[in-house]
Amino acid sequence: MIIMTKTEVLERVGRLSAERLEICVTRSWVKPRQGERGPAFDETDIARLQLIVELTEDLEVNDEAVPVVLGLMDELNTLRRRMKALDRALNAEGEDVRAAVIKRLQERR
Repeated sequence: MIIMTKTEVLERVGRLSAERLEICVTRSWVKPRQGERGPAFDETDIARLQLIVELTEDLEVNDEAVPVVLGLMDELNTLRRRMKALDRALNAEGEDVRAAVIKRLQERR
């Protein structure tokens, strides 16, 4: 796992200012761990910061809407992880179990 300081984050994430980074941390849009030299950012934080820059700079999303968009993205990612786990679990079962689940799902449409 790669851990970065504020300075390294600012070098890596284009168009991210020190002020915007501070806002992101203060508003808990990113939640870096506390390292020996201050906040320690990981790859997930970097991806989130890049998304925030795209939202605010490219799409002109205002600061009030950013947490709403981030919350929706978090929900989507959680659902994707759950669907992958469900898919793995179903694939580990026999064909009869998979067929029964598919039948149930089709009945609910």
